[in-house]
Formats: sequence, C-alpha cells, structure tokens
Amino acid sequence: MRGKEALFRGARFVLLALVLLFLLDYGCVFKNFFGIPCPGCGLTRAHLAALRLDFKEAFWFHPLWPFVLPLVGLNFFLRGESSVLRKWNLGFVILFVGVYVARMCLLFPDTPPMDYNEDCFVSRLFLFFQSIFQ
Repeated sequence: MRGKEALFRGARFVLLALVLLFLLDYGCVFKNFFGIPCPGCGLTRAHLAALRLDFKEAFWFHPLWPFVLPLVGLNFFLRGESSVLRKWNLGFVILFVGVYVARMCLLFPDTPPMDYNEDCFVSRLFLFFQSIFQ
C-alpha cells in the first residue's frame, strides 16, 4: 500500500507542477534554464499537431512522438517487471539520445524547436559575472 500511496503522491505533485507551468506559461524549464533544447523538445507540440491530424508537423517537432505515450503506458501497467520491457526502455533511451544528437547537429541553433534561448538563466548568470570581472 505504501508504494501506491507514494506513486499517487508523486503523480499529484508532477501534475500540479505541470499545471502551474502551463498556467504561468513558463515553457520548457530545461530550455529556459540552460538555453539549449532538452531531448524531449517538441514532444508537446508534436502531440498537439497529431491531435489536429497534422502528422507532417508532428514529425517535424519530434520524430519519436508516436512511441512515447505507448511506452509510458506499458511502463505504468507493467511497472518494469518484464525483461523485454527493460530492453525496450534501454533501446528507446539510446534511440532518443541518438535522435537528440542528430537534431542538435542538424537544426541547432537556428531552427525551432531546436533553437537557442539567449534569455536563459545560465546566459544571464554568465553576463552578470562577466560584468563584475570586467
């Protein structure tokens, strides 16, 4: 019972955090902090495009969008008990990182969603320290 209670508590926290981020229109926390897109950059826009039946745009925003929700669902229901599922997870992580590297090499820093956020926290912090030491 404790495991389920902790799972639901964690899920409520994540849901609340996502709702707050959505309501505050903060965008991607990773990109706003570091300035570079995260590996999942474009997944939300890809799923929204797919809901509009615009699959070309969905694949543009993130080519792995069709695999994310089914894999999350399998992990939720099987809870990682299957060795086959663990292999699928590892393969997906490797593929996800590979796609991220390819997108960064081909699209970064000028092509959305793989563009650079010049107003990120790290950039502002760097400029702050640069102004102090000049």
